[in-house]
Amino acid sequence: MNTPTSGLDAARAEQPTDLDELERAVDYILNECFFVVGQVVGMQTTLDYEAVVWWRDHYRPRFLAAMREFGDRWRKDRDNVTGVGLMLAERALRYAAGRPSIDVESARRAAADVERYCQLHARRRAPRARSQSDDAAPRIAGYWCIAPSA
Repeated sequence: MNTPTSGLDAARAEQPTDLDELERAVDYILNECFFVVGQVVGMQTTLDYEAVVWWRDHYRPRFLAAMREFGDRWRKDRDNVTGVGLMLAERALRYAAGRPSIDVESARRAAADVERYCQLHARRRAPRARSQSDDAAPRIAGYWCIAPSA
């Protein structure tokens, strides 16, 4: 007999159980976000390798923490997260204006702007705090880029 699952059970079902699988999923998500950044930057300038490494090192633990806490919600949050990737690229371009490329300092400043935005828009709470209907959860997914709590 099939019984409806609670919101918490559904979130657990979405969450990868294997850490390697979870880390692969995070790497895929980061790659997609960097693809978006590359589309925005396009032919306007170049992006220093060190800036990309800094962003990856900076955001990987945040994305991993979000997936550990909320499960793999990438399909549901993709548009919002890649939208924030667009903002990251636009801010980095602004901070790099007049420089030959987007350097680490421009990347850091852009990340700080994005994280302030994410703090304001991290409305989704843990599955147990939401109603059982996934449609009732806010669509803003700012929690993806917030530093994990210690």
